Amino acid sequence: MNLQQPEPLIPPVHPDVQMKPLPFYDVLDVLIKPSSLGASPAQRYHQEKYFIFALTPQQVREVCISRDFLPGGRRDYMVQIQLRFCLSETSCPQEDNYPNSLCIKVNGKLFPLPGYAPPPKNGVEQKRPGRPLNITSLVRLSSAVPNQISVTWAPEIGKTYSMSVYLVRQLTSPLLLQRLRMKGIRNPDHSRALSNSQGATSSSVWLTHI
Repeated sequence: MNLQQPEPLIPPVHPDVQMKPLPFYDVLDVLIKPSSLGASPAQRYHQEKYFIFALTPQQVREVCISRDFLPGGRRDYMVQIQLRFCLSETSCPQEDNYPNSLCIKVNGKLFPLPGYAPPPKNGVEQKRPGRPLNITSLVRLSSAVPNQISVTWAPEIGKTYSMSVYLVRQLTSPLLLQRLRMKGIRNPDHSRALSNSQGATSSSVWLTHI
C-alpha cells in the first residue's frame, strides 16, 4: 500500500496578519499589505524576495508638501513611506520584528538598518530591536515610476515573517496631547512620549518612541 507523502506547508502570500498600531503615526494608505517572506528550497542559506509598489499622484503630493529641509541638506518628511516586518502570526496584532541577517535595498540602494541591541548574555546572538523603517528618502516620489524593495534574510526553523509598506503621517506633540484630552484616558505610550517631549519638535517624538 502506497502512502502519499504530505505536501509541505506553503505560507500564504498575503497572510491574515495585523500589525500593532503605532501611537505616533496615522496610517493613510496600505501600499503593500502584509506579505509572507516564504522560504524557497532553492535558496538554502539566504533567501531573497522582491516587492513592487507605486504611488498615486495624490500620495506623491502628500509626501512632497510635508517635506522639511534640515541643516546639511537633509530632508525630513511628516508624511512617510514606512516599511515594517513581523512574525506571520494571526492570533493577535504583531509588533515589529526583523528576520535574521536582514538586508534591504530600495530601488537598488542599500537601506541602513538600526544598530544591534546589547546581547543579554555572553554567547547569545545579537538581535536588532524591531521598529518601523522610514524608507522615504530612497523612494521615487513619482506616480510614473514604480518602486522596488529587495529583501534578503536568513531563514529560521519554525518561523515565518511578513513585510508590509504603509503611507503614514507622523503625529506632532500638540496633536497627541489634543487626542489624549479628547479621549480622557491616558495611553502609557502617549504619556511617556509627551512627558519626554514638552516643547520639543515633532522629530523628537520619534526619538522618544525608538
